Amino acid sequence: MKCYFNGKICELNQVKIDPYDIGMLRGYGVFDVMCTANGKPFLFKEHLARIKKFVKEMKLDFPFTDEGFEKTVNKLLKLNGHKKSTIRTILTGGVSANAFSPGKTTCYILIEKFEPLPKKYYENGVGVVTLDFARHMPHVKITNYVEAIRNQHLKKNGSLEITYIKDGKVLENSTSNILMFKGDTLITAKDGILRGTTRNLVLRLAKNKFKIEERKVSEKELREADEVFLTGANKDVVPVVKIDGKKVGDGKVGKNTKIMMELFRDFYKNY
Repeated sequence: MKCYFNGKICELNQVKIDPYDIGMLRGYGVFDVMCTANGKPFLFKEHLARIKKFVKEMKLDFPFTDEGFEKTVNKLLKLNGHKKSTIRTILTGGVSANAFSPGKTTCYILIEKFEPLPKKYYENGVGVVTLDFARHMPHVKITNYVEAIRNQHLKKNGSLEITYIKDGKVLENSTSNILMFKGDTLITAKDGILRGTTRNLVLRLAKNKFKIEERKVSEKELREADEVFLTGANKDVVPVVKIDGKKVGDGKVGKNTKIMMELFRDFYKNY
């Protein structure tokens, strides 16, 4: 695998991360995940803008111009040659004299062969399980996924995602956003979440079809929703038909969710 590491394109086995990098010592870092559509990075400008916000928030450096980042990503895609790729950009605090302050930012970009979810997930829907939790700095994609990792056992019933709920308010999933329909109204959390690029696109696509409400969402509303679905850069739009083992609506993929899936597919196909 060809990757980018601190200014150079190299083989993955040539990457050497300093053990004193505070990304390792303190878990101090941010990341982004993009996928390709028709060989191009999907929603590239949106992802780039988000990465720049992340590094600014964390007082890290972004070692690229906008044009330089795009050229590097496209060169890596060509070198790795996958039909469809997942692009991971990771930036950590680097090494400094003080293990509580960022040094020179470590940056690397990984290109992987895209591994799609099973087709049956989109046709029949998936389950989610809930967890009383809210991510620290939810508006930033930090590398701390401790709760998501240590609670994987909750998904033993075959659920795809963990849905975070705090103080009775629905927030987000461990690696995606969650949205719901009540009638023809599309509802999703506004605050305390990462506003995913796929989520944002879905809301734009929905605005001419449905009423949209971005606001606080109660756990009761989620459990009584007519339809629920999740969105993510490497998941697209996935219908949710069970929450904690109980049916959403009639337990089948809803008509409005199907409309959103189709709108997304059309946009993706023509990107």
